[in-house]
Amino acid sequence: MSFDYFTTTAILLLATGLLLVERFSRWRRTKAPVEHRWLTNIGLMLLGGVVVTVLFPYSPMTVAGEIESGWVHELQLPIAVETLLVFLIFDFWRYWEHRVFHEVPLLWRVHLVHHSDTYVDITTSERHHPFEALIASFTALFLVFALGFSAQAFAIYLAIATLFVLFSHANIVLSEGLDKSLRFLVVTPAVHAVHHSDYPAETNSNYGTVLMIWDRLFGTYVDPTHAKIPHFGLEYFHQRRDTTLASALLQPFEYRKGIVYPDRIAEAGPGATGSVLSTIALSAEWRSALWRLTLCLGLVLIAFWPTAANLAALWANSEPYQYAWLVLPMFVYVLVWYHRDRVLALTPRPDYMGLPVVLISCIMWSASYIVDIQLGQHVAMVLAIQGIALSALGRVTYFRLLPIMAMLFLMIPSGDILQPALRGLTVKWIEWFALLFNIPHSIEGFVAYIGGHRYVVIDACSGLTFVTLGGFLGYSFGVLVFRSLHKVLALAAAGALLGVITNAMRVWLIIGIDWLRGSQMSMGGHMDMQWLALVVSLGLLFYFTNKMTHESEPEKKASVSSAGINMLGAARFAPVTAALFVLVIVGSVQGLGNGTVANANAIGALNFLAQQYPESHWIDDAGPGSRSLSIPYKRQMDAILVIPEAGRGRLNEASLDPRNKTIWRHASTSLYLDCLAKECVNFVHKTWKQKDSNNTRHTFFTYIVGDTQTRSKLTYRLANGWSRIAGLTEFTGIIGFNIRGETPAQKVLAAAFYQFKENLSVEKNGKSMADIKRRKSTDLTGI
Repeated sequence: MSFDYFTTTAILLLATGLLLVERFSRWRRTKAPVEHRWLTNIGLMLLGGVVVTVLFPYSPMTVAGEIESGWVHELQLPIAVETLLVFLIFDFWRYWEHRVFHEVPLLWRVHLVHHSDTYVDITTSERHHPFEALIASFTALFLVFALGFSAQAFAIYLAIATLFVLFSHANIVLSEGLDKSLRFLVVTPAVHAVHHSDYPAETNSNYGTVLMIWDRLFGTYVDPTHAKIPHFGLEYFHQRRDTTLASALLQPFEYRKGIVYPDRIAEAGPGATGSVLSTIALSAEWRSALWRLTLCLGLVLIAFWPTAANLAALWANSEPYQYAWLVLPMFVYVLVWYHRDRVLALTPRPDYMGLPVVLISCIMWSASYIVDIQLGQHVAMVLAIQGIALSALGRVTYFRLLPIMAMLFLMIPSGDILQPALRGLTVKWIEWFALLFNIPHSIEGFVAYIGGHRYVVIDACSGLTFVTLGGFLGYSFGVLVFRSLHKVLALAAAGALLGVITNAMRVWLIIGIDWLRGSQMSMGGHMDMQWLALVVSLGLLFYFTNKMTHESEPEKKASVSSAGINMLGAARFAPVTAALFVLVIVGSVQGLGNGTVANANAIGALNFLAQQYPESHWIDDAGPGSRSLSIPYKRQMDAILVIPEAGRGRLNEASLDPRNKTIWRHASTSLYLDCLAKECVNFVHKTWKQKDSNNTRHTFFTYIVGDTQTRSKLTYRLANGWSRIAGLTEFTGIIGFNIRGETPAQKVLAAAFYQFKENLSVEKNGKSMADIKRRKSTDLTGI
């Protein structure tokens, strides 16, 4: 595993651990409210990251990995020595950079946003104005260019510094003996708490990031035991209205030297929802329910482990679904932290209502597994989790928490259903722009010609990433603000719609700038427009969310009987029964055979054809679980045969596409019918356009399972699943054709299809090699 993997894991584990300590431990320093604060702090982090990415396409880490000059590079030091040297240089630099931000008035304007947080916790560590993020990134790039050290040495310092920044901002108090021992050498939460005091003499002290030596050496160290710390924050920008994201972004422009601000007054305690640590004790019913949930969800995870692993792989490898890594942390935060009082005011009472839900999920998963529909498996797994929760919490508690529980469905990568529509809408945005400004244009499928420029709209242009991210953020903010499911869904829909508008903004910026300049920008320029549009849309989403009024619902603490658990009777076993039900059914279905006999026959048929066509070749990048054979059939035409090599029949249709997709762009997809006498074949027809050229390629393909021929992927999977269950030894796969140039004449594709279909059954039907050769010699010539 890579160093980046271990670094990221360590940071996530530390952040999670500190969150738990801040929330539940006796080491917690203060009851820090999170309402508005966390939205603002996280919003500033996201905006800063986006702005830096747009203006500095190459990060300091990337530059450090590429640069081969500089003072440190020329020393050729052992990596351990170089790492120590870079660590000291960078920590020294960070001390003075931080101190300059405080002592230069213009820089203090942007840095004061970090200090205007009236409480300090780990989210404060990422609370920086985008202008400060830009300045810090520029100085880091300057240092990398000036010294030329290795990426590895820089990464080690960056990882350690990040861990210490999280640790020093944590809302915790260590024992005096431990803190005193640590702060002799490194920054501790007590040391950095002094730095966040609103007393100016303490604000301008303790600048260090990791090591304390710099503060001690340059006379800026203030011992925590002698500090006053009247309040956290500043003498200004400390009122409730200053906690919003919009206010934080405007603070550098509103600040004036000697600014007069109202005195800090003790505000009425924030509402129980989402504000401070709950004062409601964990009841016996909740302790019992949590134990049941932990046990049962563990059993469900064991049963669905391959599905869960597949889900995580999709998150990691597909940009539109990378937001899904945030779903579980957000779910835990909302349920365990933000709405803790509201949750604990309910009384869980297990019942068997969740068993029908679990049964439906098992049936859905089994059917999806047999026909290899991953989306169905993902939905079934999340539905099973909902059934377990319903059994453990009871219908009353579960339905009161339904908006939060339903958040787990956002883990499912279902946005591909929207991809074709969004891609078509992107073409429409281009066309509407041309119509609005009266620019000559023409549209050919997914290829648009605008004022002499050609644009090919591929899947990545659809804006699906904006839509999924906007929907997730909208839903997440919805459960923070509202209690009603329909209101949460409405805000999620608004977030997704904002994603659509973001993509339109991106498209219009690209087309407009190209039109004004008279030339097309590079793909890097397209990315800049993407980030710019995203900044605007995220800013709008944060702004409107902060303006919304939190929906409250008066709730009374349910009476809790110490004998409540005994009164539940057999219902207490409902969650365990449901979990065992999942474990048995899912495990049994996974144990079914995977159709290896049918796969062996298909492989044998393809090997047979490879021998009969010596000019054929295997396609190396056919994808996992598939084998593909390319057979030159006629001039400008190749036959492509794809079969499932193992598993449950999943095919990789990408084997049919042109090899170099950086040159060939998908232009359109349509249906094509070709007939030979009274027999017709339904093909999927894809058109490809070459970049910066008018050259065209065509792909025609259809699915086949025995005598069944279809252009529907779903029909193929259903037929293939039945074939495996019935133990049939039929050929399953794809018969396709790649055409270089114009589409072939009528009957050519149908004739070729039936020829290869018959050839693939040669071993089963006992045909002779002479028959194959005779058919080859009588093939139609030309296209």
